[in-house]
Amino acid sequence: MRITTVIGSVRCGGAERVCVNLANAWAAGGRRVTLLTVAQRSAAPAYAVDPRVEVRDAGWRREPRPDELETAALAPVLRGIYRTGRLELFDQLSCILILRRAIAETSPDVVVSHIDLTNIRVLAALEGTRVPVIACEHCDASRVPLERYQQAREAFYRRARAVVAPHPHIADWLARRGAQACAIHSPLSAPPTPGRERSGGPRQRGARRRLVSLSRLAPEKRLDLLVRAFARIAGDFPEWELDVYGDGPLRARLTRLAEELAPGRVRFRSVADDAYAVLGGADLFVSTSWVESFGCAIWEALACGVPVVVTDCGVPVRSLVRDGVDGLLVREGGAAALASALASLMGDDAARAAMSERAPEVLGRFSMRSALRAWDALLDDAARPGAGKTA
Repeated sequence: MRITTVIGSVRCGGAERVCVNLANAWAAGGRRVTLLTVAQRSAAPAYAVDPRVEVRDAGWRREPRPDELETAALAPVLRGIYRTGRLELFDQLSCILILRRAIAETSPDVVVSHIDLTNIRVLAALEGTRVPVIACEHCDASRVPLERYQQAREAFYRRARAVVAPHPHIADWLARRGAQACAIHSPLSAPPTPGRERSGGPRQRGARRRLVSLSRLAPEKRLDLLVRAFARIAGDFPEWELDVYGDGPLRARLTRLAEELAPGRVRFRSVADDAYAVLGGADLFVSTSWVESFGCAIWEALACGVPVVVTDCGVPVRSLVRDGVDGLLVREGGAAALASALASLMGDDAARAAMSERAPEVLGRFSMRSALRAWDALLDDAARPGAGKTA
C-alpha cells in the first residue's frame, strides 16, 4: 500500500508530531509512505522522520505552474467547489491545484491529510479522482469554528472516506453533520524510560523544583493565566521555578508580564527538541489551554510520571486526566483557582508522589499500539476497491 500523508508543515505542534509518528510507523511496517508538506520549504522538520519515508514539499505561496493549470485538473476542482456551493474556496484555488499535482505525482492508494484547512484543500484537490481520502481533525471542532471555512469543512468532510478525530465526543459531533467519522486517539511514543525512573525519583528535600509547561505561546493556551497564578504563590514556594517551553506570537508580551509579576522566577525557553528530556526533570506539569482535542503534551507528562494540573477545557481532557488520581482538573476559571490547585500539589510531596505512581498508566489507557491497530483497520478498509466514498 502506498500512503501519501499531507500536512501544512512539520514544524512543532501536536498534530505535526502525530503525523510524523504515523508516517514512521507505517514505513516501519512495510508501507510506502510519502510525507507531503504544503509549505515547509527549506525548514528542517521539528521531529525525526524515518529515512524510509519520502519527504516532499508542494512549495505553496507561489503561483501554479502551467502544468498545474491544465483543464484536466482545473475542471473537476471547479465542479467540486460549485457542487458543494462553497465559493469561498476560490481564494484557495491556487493551493488546491498545486496540491492536486503534487499528490498525483506520489501515486497514492490512500491519502491521509491533517488539520482542518489542509483537509479541505486536499479533498477539493482530489475531486474527480478515485483516491480515497482520510481527513484527520486535530481540534475540538465542536468548540472551535473554522471562521469563514466552517461550512466548507462540513461540506467537504462529507466527501471523505473517513474523518478521524482524537476523541469520540468530537467524532460524534462530526458524524451528526454527515461525516463518516471515527475516533482514534493520538498515537504517541512512550518515553525511553517510563515514569519517575527517568529523572532518578523524587527530589531531595530543599532541592530546586520545576513546574513545567510545554505550549505554543498563543492566545488559546492562556499562558498569561499561568503567569498570574504562579506569581500569586511564588513567594510561598521559593524553591520552585516555572519553565515554559515553546514559541509563538505572545512571547514578548508574556516575558514582560513574567518580569513584572514574578521577576526571575519564570523562564521562557525555546521549543523542546526532546519533550521527554524536559519532562523527565519536572516535578509538576501545568496546562492552561481553553481547548484541547486530546492533549499530547499532557499525555507525555503523565507517561513520564509527572503529575499534572490542567484547566478543564472539555471532554477530551476529562478523559485523559483522572482528577485526584494522576492530576488535578481546575474547573473554575481565574488565576486564583489555578494558583490554589498548583499550591496544593507544590506543597505536598506525598500527594505528588502518589500521583506520579499512577500517571504512567496512561501508557496502557491510550497506547501507541492500540491507535496503530485502529489505523491499520481503517487504511485496509479505505484501500479496498469499492469500499465507499472516493474524492
